[in-house]
Amino acid sequence: MEKLTITVVADPMMGMLWETWPTMRKLETHFGNQIEFKFMMGQLVKDVYDLVDNNVVRMYSKKVALNQYWTRLMQVYLQEERIAGMPIYMGGNERLFDENHTSSVPLNKGFRAIAGHDTKLEDRVIYEMQYDTVVENRQTTDLKYLVELAEKFGIAPAQFKERFNSTGIDNELEQEQQVMQQTQIDQLPAYLLTYNDKTYVVKGLPKYSEWLKLVDQVSQGKLKQQDVEFSLDAVNAVLDRHPHISSLELKEAFDLDDEQEVIDLLKDQELNRAKVKETIFYRKN
Repeated sequence: MEKLTITVVADPMMGMLWETWPTMRKLETHFGNQIEFKFMMGQLVKDVYDLVDNNVVRMYSKKVALNQYWTRLMQVYLQEERIAGMPIYMGGNERLFDENHTSSVPLNKGFRAIAGHDTKLEDRVIYEMQYDTVVENRQTTDLKYLVELAEKFGIAPAQFKERFNSTGIDNELEQEQQVMQQTQIDQLPAYLLTYNDKTYVVKGLPKYSEWLKLVDQVSQGKLKQQDVEFSLDAVNAVLDRHPHISSLELKEAFDLDDEQEVIDLLKDQELNRAKVKETIFYRKN
């Protein structure tokens, strides 16, 4: 059977992307091998100075303008948490942007340098980048952070830096920008739905019910939801695929009423746990 490929066009720094994980997990469990996800880098902030108040730059300094912008950006992140409830903390650690880190492009380059085009690895790498950005408040635009992340995925620092600085990575990001222009993607996140060699563009943040209609339309009714069973074996199968995941995502993936059902099921499992607000993040050892 032909698969539906959903290419997520976004930037790892985005809070709105973070809020889509529960819906993506639900699509995965309900459609199984009928759907696969890929990621395309959207390069949301090419130059942060394009987004600051230039009057503040002229009257005071770039540093003051960046401080003002960062305050606004933190508020945006916290508002985005309301979309799906994926917890977001901002302001407790490092800043994403400062006078030495003025673009999210390094984060996009780092993603491609680590994950390549391995679909399973793409998912894991971008999830770690997102968690470190919106929960841990790491400065994920910094090369030192990216080197550390690459090492976690088995890539030596020298090898990562060679990939990161290669013209090949720059060319890939440029090609992705060209695809965005050709498909008239002017907002993030967006999605490219490819089925039977035909590609459709979806903008915005579709709810699960809207995704069902989109999948039905694009596949002409050929792709069908499957029943899901909430059991330890089924949850472990998801954990094998996504070794870092939240109780909220698992709640949505298995059509549960409350995250506590997930927490109770996994209480005796040997998993690392981190509580963020009311949600538990599980990580396989």
